[in-house]
Amino acid sequence: MTNTRIFRQINSIETSIIATTFNNISPELSHILENMKNLLYILINNSTTQKDYPSIYLITDEQQKSFNEINILNRIYAAGLYFGFLKKGIFYFSIEGVEYLCKNGIFTDFKQLHLTKGGEKSFLYGNNILKKMVKKSPTNLKEKDFLLILNEIDEIVGLGISRVNNETISKVKPNDVYAINISDKGRYLRKKQ
Repeated sequence: MTNTRIFRQINSIETSIIATTFNNISPELSHILENMKNLLYILINNSTTQKDYPSIYLITDEQQKSFNEINILNRIYAAGLYFGFLKKGIFYFSIEGVEYLCKNGIFTDFKQLHLTKGGEKSFLYGNNILKKMVKKSPTNLKEKDFLLILNEIDEIVGLGISRVNNETISKVKPNDVYAINISDKGRYLRKKQ
């Protein structure tokens, strides 16, 4: 039986895909990738029965040494911190990846959208964000901005993409979509095991 999983360091093409996403969010974030790229690994599942997107993991130097010493790369299902995934030539951050960057002070300039209590509940059920769910919005919001979605006590509950900008906010009705839900912490409970 051939091995259907590949776990290895990211290559130049994958680095370029991740760099594009980083640069789209912020030019300062792209400089951070230079320091991180040798810590990023990819898990590719080539199984015909599973439809997984290639996952990106952040691996410490110490974990890398362990991999090399005992030669277990072909048996790894996951390692380190789940950082995101690649889909159709685009890198998508995981909530864990963004939290890592924020909590470690590596990059803290993500645009933040705060939800009301009811808005948080709806968002965690997988719904998009409506205007009436927004408690606080960035002052420099543009359409298609990458957003950290926070609850009333400043916990990251997910990630989103804005559908409005500061010029159009006043025209948006309470039930209009304000931001698209691209990932939320409730997904772990809804996901098939």
